[in-house]
Amino acid sequence: MATVDWSDLPKEIWSIIGKFIHTRIDVLHFRSVCSVWRSSRPPFLRPPPPPPLPLKFSPSAADPKLRALLFQSTTYRMEPIADHNRKGGSSSKSKPFLMKLEHNPNSGEMRLVHPVTSSPLRSYRNSKPKEFNLLDFRPVELRKSYVLKFGKNSHVNVKSVHRLVVMPSEFLEFSDVSGIFMIYNGGKLAFVRFGDDKLTRVDENGHYDDIIVYKGQCYVVDKWGTISWISSGLQVIQLQVIQFSPPLCGFGGQKYLVESCGDLYVVDQFFENVTYHDNVNRVLPQNPDNELVFWHHHWNRQDDADTTGFKVYKLDQEWGRWVDVKDLGDYIFILSNDGSFSVSSREFGGVKGNCIFFSESASSTLRNFYNRVFNLEDGRISSLVSLHSQMVHPPTSWLTPD
Repeated sequence: MATVDWSDLPKEIWSIIGKFIHTRIDVLHFRSVCSVWRSSRPPFLRPPPPPPLPLKFSPSAADPKLRALLFQSTTYRMEPIADHNRKGGSSSKSKPFLMKLEHNPNSGEMRLVHPVTSSPLRSYRNSKPKEFNLLDFRPVELRKSYVLKFGKNSHVNVKSVHRLVVMPSEFLEFSDVSGIFMIYNGGKLAFVRFGDDKLTRVDENGHYDDIIVYKGQCYVVDKWGTISWISSGLQVIQLQVIQFSPPLCGFGGQKYLVESCGDLYVVDQFFENVTYHDNVNRVLPQNPDNELVFWHHHWNRQDDADTTGFKVYKLDQEWGRWVDVKDLGDYIFILSNDGSFSVSSREFGGVKGNCIFFSESASSTLRNFYNRVFNLEDGRISSLVSLHSQMVHPPTSWLTPD
């Protein structure tokens, strides 16, 4: 069969293909090929940002700086496009790497952040301007994640919210708008919809460590390692936590939920030298049932803690039991500050698998984080350097964590 050059294909085909392109980077790639492709697909239209949540950080929240805004981040695997004819292109020298872009709902701007710590990546001082051409790479979207930040400050997270997930309206039987499930104030579980003026507690007695959207359903894990799922009836008051797994009885200090190859895992993190910081200056609301008050520093948080190791467990859903995992094979678990995920080391070229990436704060200041890697094979913890460093940084010498 004769091969037809792409430039000789009928123009109407490109408009059909353009309808199946939805991400901003893919649209830019498509429209930059030639004038025919550009005319067959309109520019990317950024969806309108969700309204600010009615969360208040003091009894009086008239100041917009005290409102919570939802920041969305997208993590990509950037695959170099081999093109030796492109002058000045770095694609032939680089390997695939993780890139994380955070969207500011205030300004609409995007900025590069570290895929593990979510710290901003900025240029070195006195460095000369250099080009980072996205056309040299093929982006593969891996995940979207979310955090709450103060309304007018894109650098300050709402630290009392430990983890959150966004559930689209189609997954909520009782709502026609999206909603947020969150773990806050040291383990409480709650729900709020965009437009709600009151937080709904889902479980009054539970103490939860992590939350994840798994197969279109919201799952949580408590401090004992028991996984539960949140069922929704026809009303928000019918939200219930239903046990999904047997208790794990893990003795670590922090549990993480990770999905990998369609299976659900619990990662148990162990600490030593734990120091708890108590916020003695918190302000209590006069009427906590009618307003949502979150404290920037919540109490009983493991701020200064040295990680000693991890244990990984896989949930055997068919037999309803836990399997102690000693080897992740080629996979890497990444415990990011806004949610955990897994990647295959084979997709990044020369990177060792059977590892866990994580971060921990420096004892001197909570603003600085150390990137760490735990090797399940020998149980050692080391810095995220050597072969792993190219996986979490763009292939440039002028970007550094803020």
